[in-house]
Parts: sequence; structure tokens; C-alpha cells
Amino acid sequence: MRQVTQSTKPDLSNPVDMKTLGAMVRYRRTSLGMTLEDAAGLCGLSKQAYNNVEKGLLTVKVDTLFKVLSAFGVALFLQEPSEGSDDWV
Repeated sequence: MRQVTQSTKPDLSNPVDMKTLGAMVRYRRTSLGMTLEDAAGLCGLSKQAYNNVEKGLLTVKVDTLFKVLSAFGVALFLQEPSEGSDDWV
């Protein structure tokens, strides 16, 4: 069995982007001691498609991203802007 080194937990205090999502997925995978191959198999994806999520590539399909997030128990929450604000969080 391959040795997996745990990655650093990403800073979630700033707005989340694809790089941060990828880092969170990598953190979860490595926390569980899983290899890329194992994680891809768990998600039903090719190693390349899975790796693209961890890299935070903007070309990742939304359904691919949600397969990975779901497999690792990572949830996304949407929050409506406060009254009088046009900004979405």
C-alpha cells in the first residue's frame, strides 16, 4: 500500500474558488490516507478527471465536481445576500 502524506487544510476564511475547493478535496483525501487512484475509483471517475478537481481547474464539469464533493462529504452552502445588498456570498 502506498504511503499518503496529509496535505494542509486550506484557509476557508476567504471566498471559495476552484483552487480552494480542490485543496479541500485533496485535504479530505489525504486525511483518509487515500491515493488518487482510490479516490477516482470511489467517485467513479478517471484518475485524470479526479486530479483536475484537486488542481482546481476551471474546466471541470459541475457534475464531476459534485460527484467528488459528495463522495468526500464536502458540502456547499448558498447564502442569499442581506437585505439591500446586491452581492452574493
